[in-house]
Amino acid sequence: MKPRFGQERGQDLVEYALILPLFLFLVFTIIELSMLFFAYVTVSNAAREGARTAASALSSACDQTCVDALAESAARSLTTGLVNENVQVITSRFNRGEVPVIQVEVLYRAEFLTRMVVEALNGTGHLDLSAASTMAREQ
Repeated sequence: MKPRFGQERGQDLVEYALILPLFLFLVFTIIELSMLFFAYVTVSNAAREGARTAASALSSACDQTCVDALAESAARSLTTGLVNENVQVITSRFNRGEVPVIQVEVLYRAEFLTRMVVEALNGTGHLDLSAASTMAREQ
């Protein structure tokens, strides 16, 4: 009988080569989802802060252009950590009965870290996130 000691020399390398792609996929998925969750929470908080600021702006001291500017400024101040060029703030007004209401919507285009891989698989390299907050105007 011949000893079989030298027969397993490449086994570790083969196992590593089989497991590495799955491990990297898992790690990048966790990182990507974490960054998307951060972006969504940031966008949601920015919309809420913009609506709160616009709702509390005094109507006699500030016209509609001023209220829109205050809402956008407040919303953009909370988008730290996001790409500023990909943030859009939309302010709209309407009435619910006799109560004036203001709505602030924040849109954000989140670019994937793995954009090249996603685009190679015929996907888009971004995800559009949006959040809206509606509050009654104080008078």
